[in-house]
Amino acid sequence: MSIDATKSITTISGIVSRDIVNEQQKNHTASVPPKMSAKASTTVSITQDAMHLLHATDKDVDEEKIERIKQAIINGALAIDTHKIADKLINQLLEDI
Repeated sequence: MSIDATKSITTISGIVSRDIVNEQQKNHTASVPPKMSAKASTTVSITQDAMHLLHATDKDVDEEKIERIKQAIINGALAIDTHKIADKLINQLLEDI
């Protein structure tokens, strides 16, 4: 199985430029947006909880398990327990109610 990108990604600078062009077309005048001052600065701090979450996502995917499943599919040996899947789906739905 593979996932292919279906939409191109536009950077924020691309969006800003497009907005400026659209605005210029409405006004029929050309203008250049002011540049940021060299003195402007931004300070960002990340809490310990955010850092923990950031590092916790490193192990979200069990690649060994994925490989075992891939091999089982290739070999035709993948056993799917539909009752177990149904039970988990029902339990999850009941938790959300």
